[in-house]
Amino acid sequence: MTAHIPGIPADGRGAEASALSSAAREGRPAIRVLLVEDGPAEAELTIRELRRGGLTCECQRVETQESFTGALLEFRPDVILCDYTLPRFSGPAALKVAGELARDIPFIFVSGTIGEERAVEALRCGAVDYVLKGNLSRLVPAVLRALQEVAARAQRQRQEAQIARLTRVLRMLSGANAVMLRARRREEMLEEACRLAVSVGGYAVALIALRLPGTKAIQTAAKGTDPGTTGRLRALIEQAADSDASVIGQALRSGKSHVCNGVEDFLVPPSPNDTTQKTAPQPIVVLPIFLDQTPVGVFVVEASDAGTLAHEELGMLREVAANLSFALQYLQKDTRLKFLSHFDANTGLAKRELFSQRIGRKLTEARGDLTRLAVAVIDIEHLGVINDSFGRHTGDLLLQHVTDRLRRRFEHTQLLAQLTGGRFAVALEIRGGPSEALESLRGHIGAVFTGYFEIDEHRIPVTVKSGLAIHPDNGRDAEALLMNAEAALRDAKARGERALHYSAEAHSQAMSKLTLEHKLRVAIEQEQFELHYQPKVNVKVRTIEGVEALIRWRDPQAGLVSPAAFLPLLEESGLIVEVGDWVLRQASADCQRWRRDGLPGIRVAVNISPLQLNHPDFLPRFFEVTRSWTDPTCGLDVEIIEGMLLGDSGAAVRKLERLRAAGVRIAVDDFGTGYSSLNRLSELPIDTLKIDRCFVSRLPHDRSGRTLVSTIISLARAFDMTVVAEGVETEEQLGALWTMGCNEAQGYLLSHPVTSEELAHLLEHGKGRLMLPAARRAESSGEEAPYLKGREG
Repeated sequence: MTAHIPGIPADGRGAEASALSSAAREGRPAIRVLLVEDGPAEAELTIRELRRGGLTCECQRVETQESFTGALLEFRPDVILCDYTLPRFSGPAALKVAGELARDIPFIFVSGTIGEERAVEALRCGAVDYVLKGNLSRLVPAVLRALQEVAARAQRQRQEAQIARLTRVLRMLSGANAVMLRARRREEMLEEACRLAVSVGGYAVALIALRLPGTKAIQTAAKGTDPGTTGRLRALIEQAADSDASVIGQALRSGKSHVCNGVEDFLVPPSPNDTTQKTAPQPIVVLPIFLDQTPVGVFVVEASDAGTLAHEELGMLREVAANLSFALQYLQKDTRLKFLSHFDANTGLAKRELFSQRIGRKLTEARGDLTRLAVAVIDIEHLGVINDSFGRHTGDLLLQHVTDRLRRRFEHTQLLAQLTGGRFAVALEIRGGPSEALESLRGHIGAVFTGYFEIDEHRIPVTVKSGLAIHPDNGRDAEALLMNAEAALRDAKARGERALHYSAEAHSQAMSKLTLEHKLRVAIEQEQFELHYQPKVNVKVRTIEGVEALIRWRDPQAGLVSPAAFLPLLEESGLIVEVGDWVLRQASADCQRWRRDGLPGIRVAVNISPLQLNHPDFLPRFFEVTRSWTDPTCGLDVEIIEGMLLGDSGAAVRKLERLRAAGVRIAVDDFGTGYSSLNRLSELPIDTLKIDRCFVSRLPHDRSGRTLVSTIISLARAFDMTVVAEGVETEEQLGALWTMGCNEAQGYLLSHPVTSEELAHLLEHGKGRLMLPAARRAESSGEEAPYLKGREG
């Protein structure tokens, strides 16, 4: 950027006479030229060349060191033009003096005797250029270039000074923020903020004034480089605060910041039409401070030097004032914040940290062995469902009602706590062992949670689970007791118990459960699962009507793991959804491979968990896997448990209807063990009922067992459903099922679950039939067998 140089036309060319006259008309200051020259005539030639080049000049000629030194201090030239050789002075000597007294003034040699070596030495010593008197056409460009460099250097210095100033203010802002976080007293915070504004921010005075509540009087904190100036500014601010017309009064009334030209603006602010320039003012900034969005004070700083405040600096000062407002708000609410750090805002009960401290004191004060301390953790079940059903406000009110009942139940309310959400803790004084303590806890819980909670015209039943830890058996300090009580609560949830005492063995089992869950996640990532298939055989004609896909886990350490060992945890952890998707894909791949190999078409029943069926993407994923290849003789079917059709199962039923419409057969597994309403069977999309093995195992000799199985078969026949008996292990059971008219059988008598390769072999050699041993074939004499004996494996 080329800065404007006084006396030079703004375009920097300065060659035309019109530019010179224009500069004179516009009143630009002339360039002050100091000529170090012993010949007046030569000096006149130099001046004439400058003016001919369009420069407006004010010149002074000197020829001795004394007059040169005086002119530097008094005339204060913009440029020095110096002859190299003078009778009583020399150019190098003048350059040395100028370097000492006026380093920033450009020094140009104008000489007829300077040689190349002398010129180079002169430039090395600080001269900016040299012009030969025999070629003065270079003079004006040399002067212009020198002055432009001076202007550019001055501009850079101003920018650097501004950056340094902004850096100081930024450091002051950072330090003030730290003080606001650290200070615990208002007076300490205000004094330190003012000190930082002066010592770090570089301001001459910093002052914070707060209006006292209910009055116009103000309380001030101030720091400054000059105590006298600081005291006068403090007095002016206290005086101006009483006047609504003053800058301070306006800031307190309107909440707007002001920049003043000096202290004289404090009492009588300048009118908008007042354009009078003040002499060398030091800007004073007045910024309002707020409390609850109301102006209650001002933050005032006075600059150390004259000049205009940069926009960035004003922005940082506003940020300091805003942070002061926030800090004051914080200090005002400090008592409440301290309360909230130890107590729950909704219930007023102690939080975990305070509860632990109180338990610790109670343990220290305990005397004798007759009474011991126990810690119980009580958790409200399905609080999220309550919040979703009735609204969060109702959920908060419920917690308040529970707290009221707990307070009425327990005498020492200091030994109550709310840990998180619907989880509470209570310290109990007990006598006896764990069984007595657990019985006491159950009594308290029964008294508190019996009956409904009446909230906003809603009658809300609340059930809880709890865990108990006893000192010192289950922990010698408060935190250990709390942790172990929470561990007992987790065990109670896992085992379906209402309340449990902490057991190291149970805790170990819980840790084992966590370990197993981790191994299952690894098994999913590394695809350690595989599918086995168990045939479902037509009881009369001995054909394999279909197969059921059964998952197995081939653990690298333990080998093949039964699903009973890991399926419940897959359900509980939600991993069953991901594993179920894998089962669909694998069963589909196996089924298609069998068909490509020319084997008889087979339908594969896949067990679907409630979580999987209720997942919003279940149907798209199922159809994505099956739609391109399935047909009536070959494809995937679905088995569900009876409980999935209970209660509000409308969404699940609609999904099953869509599956059935696509040709998928729906089977209800373990029928008879749940609580299905029989009158719904005709309304539900069900094709097959599978009789649970617990009923089949009672055949053929148990009368009630025969009655149950016969009833289920008759019921299915009435609704045109297929019946599959599970767990057939003896010929007698199979014969009884044949007599009752059961459609299909499944069990170890017919076939164990086999791998996909083994099933392919079975389908290929048996052509879809399970062959009888030779002895049985002889007995049957070619007639249709009343029942089958299959091979295992």
